[in-house]
Formats: sequence, C-alpha cells, structure tokens
Amino acid sequence: MALTAGLGILIGWLVSRQGDVAPVVAVSPPPATNQPLAVVQQPVVPAPTPAPVPVAPKPVKMKVTILPDDHVTDWEKRLDDILLGDDDENGKADKILALIPRAPADAQQELAQHLVNMVQDDHYDGTAEMLTNAATSADVSDVLMNDLLNRNNTLKLPLLLAIARNNDHPLKDQALDLLGLLTQEDDGTNWDQWSTTITTWLQNNPQ
Repeated sequence: MALTAGLGILIGWLVSRQGDVAPVVAVSPPPATNQPLAVVQQPVVPAPTPAPVPVAPKPVKMKVTILPDDHVTDWEKRLDDILLGDDDENGKADKILALIPRAPADAQQELAQHLVNMVQDDHYDGTAEMLTNAATSADVSDVLMNDLLNRNNTLKLPLLLAIARNNDHPLKDQALDLLGLLTQEDDGTNWDQWSTTITTWLQNNPQ
C-alpha cells in the first residue's frame, strides 16, 4: 500500500515537470545558393577643395616724365623773347633748339614747329642730331621728319639712312620706306649698299 502511494507521487511529480522543459526545435541550415554575396559600398566622400591662393595684382607701370634740372615753365615768354630778338634765323633756331628739352612735354611740339621755320639747311646739324636721337619725343620727331622731307636731297637722304639703320628709333621703318620711294631702290637692310645707292643717286640727280 505504501509502495503504491509512493509510486503515485513520483508519477505526479514527473508529469508536473513536463511543463517546465522547453521543447527542442530543430534548426535547418540555410538553403545553398549560387548568388554572390551583396557588397555594401561605402559612400565616396569628395576630397575637400583647397582654398584659392590669392594672386598678387601685377604692378602698373606708370609713365613718368623726368624733367631736366633746368626745366622752365615760362617757355612762352622765352619763345616770344627769342622771336622778337635781334638774332638772325639760325641764331633764333639755336636758342629754340636749346629750349625744347627744357620745356614741358606738351610745349615741345610747338617749339619744334618754330624751330623748323627758322633753321636753314646749312645750319641743320643741331636739328639733325635731335631728329636722329631715338630718345627724342614722338611729337617732336614727327615735326622734324615732316620738315626733313622738304629739305634738299643732300641733307634728306643721308639723314633718312641714319634713322633707318638705328634699330631703336621709332621712325626707322618710315625712314626706310621713304628711302625706297625717293631712290626707287630696295637694298633691304644692307646699309653699306644703301650708302652706295644714295651716293650714286645724288650724283645722278644734282640739285
């Protein structure tokens, strides 16, 4: 009787434990597949743009007119004194010639015009030196060049050659063209040949 009661207690205890044990669930492996694994691409982060390097502005070249130490501002009065003076034309031309580089730039062209009105062919050395000087201002050179074309050929042609062969002279191309026009020759930049051509031309074309 006692054995039967104990066996019943044991069976009851085992039955009560069945609610406390979790059932074992079989896990199937994932099905085999031939698909490649997905690759997760990282977003591309653009490189930072470098800050622009400041560029220094190019220096501006300023045109500076340097006046001689003995420059004059009363050039008009001085010109009147010369024109009304007692000197002959060449004497007045010499004084105007000396005044030109001392006068303001905007006055030199007018003074050059008075110069060519006064100076004679036989007294042209000073004016010729100013004309053939590459540093003479363009305004003055233009006046002197235009006047030279009205001078006699023995003065004109050698001066045109002197200007044409000076690589620094702003009127060199014009002088070379005029040589060809007047002599009807074309010696290019063969200056020795030009010298011979001019000598021959003057011999054949006396004044």
